Amino acid sequence: MRSRVLIFALALSLPVAGCSSGDSNAISPDPNNRGDTGPSGNKGDAARSDGALSPDGWSDFDAGPVTTTDAGRPTFDGFDFDGLDLDGFSFDGGPTGPTPEHPDVCGNGLDDDGNGLADDNCNCVAGRSQRCFLGALASAGRGVCLWGTQTCEGIQTDGTWGACTGSGSAAPTEACDGLDNTCDGNIDETCPCTPGASRPCYSGPGATAGRGACRGGSQVCSTAGRWGTCSGEVTPTAETCDGMDRNCDGSTTDRCVCPLGMSRTCSAGASASLGLGICRPGQQRCAAVASGGTDWGACVGEVFPTAEVCDNTIDDDCNGLADCLDQGCRFTAECLPRCTRGTIENLLPDVAEITLVADRSGSMEARFSDGATRWGALRSAVNIVLPRVEDAFDVGLQLFPIGGACSVPPTGMTFPPSRGTARFISDLMQRIGPDGNTPTRAAIEGVAGYFRAHPTARRRFVLLATDGAPNCGSPVGEVVTALTALRATGVDTFVLGVPGPRDALDAMARAGGRPLPGSTAFYDASTTRQLIDAMNAITGATNSCEYPLPSGLPAITDLAQFRVLLGGVVVPADAANGWSFTDGTRSRLRFNGTSCARLRTGTVVAAVVTYNCPP
Repeated sequence: MRSRVLIFALALSLPVAGCSSGDSNAISPDPNNRGDTGPSGNKGDAARSDGALSPDGWSDFDAGPVTTTDAGRPTFDGFDFDGLDLDGFSFDGGPTGPTPEHPDVCGNGLDDDGNGLADDNCNCVAGRSQRCFLGALASAGRGVCLWGTQTCEGIQTDGTWGACTGSGSAAPTEACDGLDNTCDGNIDETCPCTPGASRPCYSGPGATAGRGACRGGSQVCSTAGRWGTCSGEVTPTAETCDGMDRNCDGSTTDRCVCPLGMSRTCSAGASASLGLGICRPGQQRCAAVASGGTDWGACVGEVFPTAEVCDNTIDDDCNGLADCLDQGCRFTAECLPRCTRGTIENLLPDVAEITLVADRSGSMEARFSDGATRWGALRSAVNIVLPRVEDAFDVGLQLFPIGGACSVPPTGMTFPPSRGTARFISDLMQRIGPDGNTPTRAAIEGVAGYFRAHPTARRRFVLLATDGAPNCGSPVGEVVTALTALRATGVDTFVLGVPGPRDALDAMARAGGRPLPGSTAFYDASTTRQLIDAMNAITGATNSCEYPLPSGLPAITDLAQFRVLLGGVVVPADAANGWSFTDGTRSRLRFNGTSCARLRTGTVVAAVVTYNCPP
């Protein structure tokens, strides 16, 4: 019988280190460090010809030479997070330059690709405006080459920049009218004049003369009868938000979000966890932006919750409870009373694969009602859920977009599924942030291609996280077609979403073959807590409800001494709603009825069995 391969599509639709390569102590995602010796010299560091990160050894994306450090910073056997160019998709540190999908440099208000549009294909917040210019940067703000203005058009954070209006352009020659018509900083330099004559001059835009910091200068006619440079003038420059009107538009605060150089604490995660356990806020620094003014930079140094470790005396998940006081630890092997004459074992289902396909488009910076950004909430959910289930799953990652606003990695997978990768995924997601658009179809097809090239008998699941309807030239209908085709190969799709393009999310959920009953087909969430709960529910929904018994368990001869617990509650031997052996070998348990339903809620991952222990 054909095994079903499942994709989880986590759709967030709101308006959302490494080891040196020769180090004998290097960490391999595979705890058994399987595989052949790769380019780094570590057993298990097998290079892949397709350039993907090796499941056994994190080989470099370009399968090239592996270095131990990048300016003193560690790498993952060649996968250099610090060298990851998310705009140019350079994994080997080489030159990148513009890409066909997104050649404009977002945030500078310029027409970098010369197509007559400024910052086209760049995400923005609807209703905001910025200065823009359609010519060369060297001409902007000189003479008749005035800066223009463009407004972000769209819905919430899913907008795109509109037309640049009011942007001036340079003439091929001077018009001898006292203006800088060629926008080169010189006025009438080719026009005749009387040697020794002088006149006031100003090469900046006429409306800025005498405003703010701007002042006119003087110009002297040379012995050759040509006007010289304009000396002593002060023309507009970008605002630095220092209380001076440096762009000479009559305002000292336009586009000044914050004082330049100022710092403040920040948090992208749930505010309720700050100050508890390991969780600490980060810091933001106010910096100048390319299009003028200032804005807060990235939040760096924040410590997020992780899955609770039940024997380290630390509150890892930042809920105020550590180790066995934490609900998640109360019925683990570490927190159960020891049995001196019997056996206590944790049971897990057969190992499967989960690949998180995570949308990092620019709109993932929007915030939930609990104050967390969509990206921060997803990252918090990853930090909590993935480590909790990685004993039962090999975990992989596919980020999109990478390499441009509409690009995905050419290998179709950022990290292939492997054992023990949850913290590496968390590290990468903390190092990068939202940017670009939503190439959902390309991401799905990339993962499908990886599955075709790497078949397995294991059950597979993919968590696709996207915060809205797809774009990049592929409408919802094309994504639905891709999901339908994927399902035909045995891949089902779960969709998790929050308020947004509900019709699109419903269509994707139904095409994936795992819709929820009722009018809403996708898993719905609008806070960090709901997102974590939904991820738990989706991982639980894939549970087969069959658990193999450990090979070292003594032969089961007395069922009266054999107890099975789920979440600390004893489950009876009952073929209807309890547990039963799958066959006469007594090597596998099957949970039935309500017990199986409880496992599929995701609130319980592991079962516990005690044998020959007093009650």
